[in-house]
Amino acid sequence: MALHLFSSIRGHRNQINALSRVVARGEPGHAYLFEGPEGIGKDTVAQALLARLACLDAAPQAADACGACRSCAALLRGEHPDLVRLARDGATIKIDQVRSALGRLRFDPVLGRVKGLLVESADLLREEAANALLKTLEEPPSRTVFVLVSSKPQLLLETIRSRCQVLRFSDLSPDDVAALLVAEGVAPDAARVAAALAEGSMHRARSLCDPARMALNDEVARFALALGTAPPTDAAAWIEQIAERRATLAQAQGADSDNAEADEEPAARTGKTALTREDLQWLLDVLRAVLRDVVLCGTGIDAASLPHARHAAALHAMANRCDIGRIVAVVDACQQLEQRMGINPNPRLALSALLVEAGLRLRAT
Repeated sequence: MALHLFSSIRGHRNQINALSRVVARGEPGHAYLFEGPEGIGKDTVAQALLARLACLDAAPQAADACGACRSCAALLRGEHPDLVRLARDGATIKIDQVRSALGRLRFDPVLGRVKGLLVESADLLREEAANALLKTLEEPPSRTVFVLVSSKPQLLLETIRSRCQVLRFSDLSPDDVAALLVAEGVAPDAARVAAALAEGSMHRARSLCDPARMALNDEVARFALALGTAPPTDAAAWIEQIAERRATLAQAQGADSDNAEADEEPAARTGKTALTREDLQWLLDVLRAVLRDVVLCGTGIDAASLPHARHAAALHAMANRCDIGRIVAVVDACQQLEQRMGINPNPRLALSALLVEAGLRLRAT
């Protein structure tokens, strides 16, 4: 576990303010459940909370750990004996892991004011592991705080949920995601594009910043911005080209972290390169994001401030040659196809038909 401070975390102000009030009162609950979308920073907030509760020298009303006491120094070294982080081993969290973690919490704190257990992806607890944790939550040791983190809280035992104070987290804003990416060294233009497509998840945003992925996003953007000028019948061939590049990228990376869920059903094969439903979802996301930028550009917003600013000239060109209402209609059609994706027997064909129709709709009149 590392030392994190509430003041250095972007976003989640309401949740952090609520936790700061808990700290100021000096009476934390014995168990919390942080639930919300994956990759938005719940683990970081949990670590900041445990660091502050364990801190020896922070003023009573201070939101952050002091960063200098023995407890904070141990966190900086990554070897705090009182604060335990439990993560999955393979696909699940196993009972031996839970027993080992709980064994470290039996005694009084060695360095800090409290002992703490952070359970990442708590929904991955195997049944016997969850039951072992539940017994401890029912009779928690003194001066011990449990923080469970989950993006799928519905998979947790209801008896575990009922023994936790639940704090719900929402997506990070695109501005927060972009700022965090830039702080990590990502170029501002790439950060804006990734943030626009990441749906509030830093995990997904970092993946999207891969140069090969960004090049593929740019290819989709160029096609979207050429709608109405290229022959509409090019759509099927273009989708096949994107499918091949997407497959090559996935092979090069070992797996595509956005769509390689173990239980995912692949899209139907028709003798062409396979595109999963998640691939098609990604295509729709990029198409909508680019066309939204065209709409904003058409209302007078400076293209340099938009996520796809790297295509500013093409954004202006499309906004000038196309009726904005028709572009909005294409965005709506993408939204409608997304909503039907789960029940459509051939979403790839549906996407091809949508692009042909969009090309015809956006032809200059």
